[in-house]
Amino acid sequence: MRIKSRPYNLFLLAGIIFVVSSLFTINQNKTVDIHLHDTYYIIGRTHILWLLTFLAFFVWALYILTNRFLLSKALTWAHVIITLLTLLLLETFFFGFNFTDHPTRRYLDYSNWNSFDVYAQYSKTIVIIVIALVLGQVVFVVNFIGGLFKGRA
Repeated sequence: MRIKSRPYNLFLLAGIIFVVSSLFTINQNKTVDIHLHDTYYIIGRTHILWLLTFLAFFVWALYILTNRFLLSKALTWAHVIITLLTLLLLETFFFGFNFTDHPTRRYLDYSNWNSFDVYAQYSKTIVIIVIALVLGQVVFVVNFIGGLFKGRA
């Protein structure tokens, strides 16, 4: 894998890492609770890892198909770095830190409205990371469209 000339191969490596890490979480039955407004979204951690794996492999395959049309290596590097950092942040945030799991001997008092501040901060952080991921994909679109119009000008 020539990383300097083909930085998008890092997506293949990240996808393999996500697959291997998902093998360790298959039988744990742990979930992630996301509280947005009046709704709880409960997602299995294994499913989140599968989604991250799919995204990494999908972007890698997209680069394989569109490599000859791209405008710049610098934009390719920027896209790869932004996307991989946000994917790794999502994995670390969902699996490294656990803000919503509380110790078993501690009972929380939910009678106060401030008790959901932990969930609000957790959700805001996830939203910020996902927005950064989406904005990082704009770099790929600019790189691709610029490469398409480079030959015509």
